[in-house]
Amino acid sequence: MLATRHSTATAANEQLREVPARRGESNQQWLQRTGASEGILLLGGSSVAHFRLRVAQSHLRQDLTPSYWSLAGILTGPGTFLSVPLELRGESSDVPRLNGVHEAHIADYDDPRRFPNVGVVRFASQTGPILEMVEKVRSQRSVIDLPSLMLPWLGYIWGAGQIGNPLLQGQGLPGAAFVETVYAMAGVELTPGLASSGSCPEAIWQSVKWWHEFYAQTANSGGGAHGLTTVPSGAYAVRQPAAAVVE
Repeated sequence: MLATRHSTATAANEQLREVPARRGESNQQWLQRTGASEGILLLGGSSVAHFRLRVAQSHLRQDLTPSYWSLAGILTGPGTFLSVPLELRGESSDVPRLNGVHEAHIADYDDPRRFPNVGVVRFASQTGPILEMVEKVRSQRSVIDLPSLMLPWLGYIWGAGQIGNPLLQGQGLPGAAFVETVYAMAGVELTPGLASSGSCPEAIWQSVKWWHEFYAQTANSGGGAHGLTTVPSGAYAVRQPAAAVVE
């Protein structure tokens, strides 16, 4: 198990609401229906690679069941988001040049069979200051070396060599580590319950669901370093609660 701290909240965050997907609705259509165009995007995939990522995060769950989520990113508009996907898109030479950060299109993650779970959560009162920090992370590997995080995770999902679960070695999932670093630079803490540096989508999910009292106290005391912190809110649709591979 990973070292985690438990929230003192006795009830889940009421501002996190389930919005079930309609029959035949794509992820992009779901996002349009919920009006989500900013915040943190969470996706849960059903490929072998995404299945392994979801299972790897079970160490953050008390019941050891797999996470709903396998990828986290920052929405930049109704059809795009920034993340560090492990599936290579574009030129491999772009990975070191852009510190692994890739502008992805929702259309590439639209198929509900390939990505059955989708959610958008918000931790900040404004998006502008968050996006301003993206370029600093993308252009400075000294802030966080995301390509170095990609390597052990690629080895893990491919079953290459003797690489174990990187989370247990304090190595976060690259997309979530990117998101957390950007928010931290803007003065917003995303994973107060995580005692290690191994950020992942499940840790962000647990924060928005159970740490709302912590964020309420932070917001009431000025909203953190830059006054951006607010009580998390969001919407989600889970079509595949139990992780499974869909060929």
